[in-house]
Amino acid sequence: MRKNWRMSSTLRLFFILVVILPIILFSIIILNIYKRDILQQNTSRSQQTAQAISYSVSQEIKRLTGLFASIGMDRDVMAKLYDINRKTGIEKQQANSELKVLIEKYTASISGRVLSVNFLFKDHKSYSYLKNLNIDTSYFRQEMWFEQVLNNPDSVQFLGMLPNVVYGNYNPYNMVAALSPSVINPLSKLEMILFTFESSAFDHILQSRDNTESTLYIVTEEGQIISSNTLALRGSEFPMHWFANRGPQDKGYFVDANGETTNLITYAKVDRTGWWLVQSIPYADLTANYVSVNYIVWVFAIMIIGAFILVSFYFVSNVTKPLNELLRQMDLVTEGDLNAKFIATGSLELIKLGHSFNHMTERVQDLLRHHERQEVEKRKAEFAALQSQINPHFLINTLNSIKFMALISKADNIRNMTHALTRLLASSFNRGGILTTIDEEMDHLKHYLYIMEIRFGRPIQTEWDVDKELGSYCILKLLLQPILENSIIHGLKNVDYPGIIQIIVRKQGEDLLITIADNGVGMLEMDSQGSDSDGIRRHHSFSGMGNRNVNKRIQLHYGKRYGLKYQKNKPQGTIVSIRLPLIDTPEEEIQDQLLGEGG
Repeated sequence: MRKNWRMSSTLRLFFILVVILPIILFSIIILNIYKRDILQQNTSRSQQTAQAISYSVSQEIKRLTGLFASIGMDRDVMAKLYDINRKTGIEKQQANSELKVLIEKYTASISGRVLSVNFLFKDHKSYSYLKNLNIDTSYFRQEMWFEQVLNNPDSVQFLGMLPNVVYGNYNPYNMVAALSPSVINPLSKLEMILFTFESSAFDHILQSRDNTESTLYIVTEEGQIISSNTLALRGSEFPMHWFANRGPQDKGYFVDANGETTNLITYAKVDRTGWWLVQSIPYADLTANYVSVNYIVWVFAIMIIGAFILVSFYFVSNVTKPLNELLRQMDLVTEGDLNAKFIATGSLELIKLGHSFNHMTERVQDLLRHHERQEVEKRKAEFAALQSQINPHFLINTLNSIKFMALISKADNIRNMTHALTRLLASSFNRGGILTTIDEEMDHLKHYLYIMEIRFGRPIQTEWDVDKELGSYCILKLLLQPILENSIIHGLKNVDYPGIIQIIVRKQGEDLLITIADNGVGMLEMDSQGSDSDGIRRHHSFSGMGNRNVNKRIQLHYGKRYGLKYQKNKPQGTIVSIRLPLIDTPEEEIQDQLLGEGG
């Protein structure tokens, strides 16, 4: 079965789907677009920075390469090396001084950053400018880089940081380049030149950039940091996993989330070397503006949603609260409270609806009052009709009996029967109202029994058991006579043994219980006759009313709770129980009230 929703739930769901949810989705979409744009802009700017710095480093390398190549290709330098290697004494010292002058002429342009120049000869001899080697030259020839330099003559090779190999002590601020000059003076037997210089030649390029939020590195293919804008990182190892994330191009970017923090890594290859310019920017710095904007957007979104919720709930409450109150009043009407009133509030439509509801309940009350008056009048008329059924028929039968007895009986019997009939008719007609006392009803039954004994020509034994305290209580007039009539006519008329009738009047709780029992033919014979829809068998007596009319009279006046009940008498016969309310006030207004409360 389809479940019906309350209007308040429907309206709130409508507001959530139409307003609140779109605001949230719109905020998420806008923030994601803004975040993507920020990242794209910062990534693009970072790549441009990396390329620019890579170009500057390449230019510096080009300048150093030219400087070192000039030294290696200078014929005067080669001549002085030859003199130093071949001469002795004062001539060698003079050649040595002249060589220093020549080298200083070249290195003056880089402000003394060249720390030493070492010349290696094929005969394993060496000559050092400013700083002597701390290891035999035969050691160098075992290194892979030595063979690579020899195989590329007249090409300056930047070897990175090798001071611990060259001088025996590690200084992360010193770098080494090598050059194998082509043969200018074969007699000099020069094999290779080693240039040692400070890494500050690159540091000033990295540190000159306004990149306080990022860290710049110059990294070799082996992952060694040879220069950085952070001095503490020079000479250390760069995380090797970045090489796996690096693309095949000479420039690019990727997001590194392997450490404690997430960083944006941009890189560009440095020309003339196997080095890479790497820039690392914390992701938090890139998204700092986004976080601020995100906070502001969500604060405004929450404020808008909160304000809208308050307005919508106020609106829903103004619409649904009067409707709920109207439904509550309608439930009261459904339960029978026609005095329920709806105090109209809210919109004009609800006020009109409330006025219509109140008018409807007032109209229903008027109709019910009119209907009740009609029912009272109808019951009075019906009761009068029922009561009038008794007298004519009974009177005719009794008069026929008197006529018959006048022919065959003595005058005393006629006088006594006539007297009993007079008393019986006086009880029916002479006194107004519909109620009589129990004592009067018992006296009425005694006169009726006398007439029936004379009519059937045999005595009927009657046992009276009436609570004397109940004699003044009231019951409907002529209520018990039809019951007694059925007991005689249908129970005792055709039996060949003495008939006995018991009449018992007792109080049972708040009710009056009257029992009329006989020892006649009993329930079996009675069950063979037809029954009405109300469960009371229709008997046709000389009064013309029978038990069905008695039961109907009782329920018309007192309700469905009261009426007749049949039982079998043991060893034979029938017991009829009449349940009535206890009434101790015979005033006429109480009788009229009974007519109004019946049913």
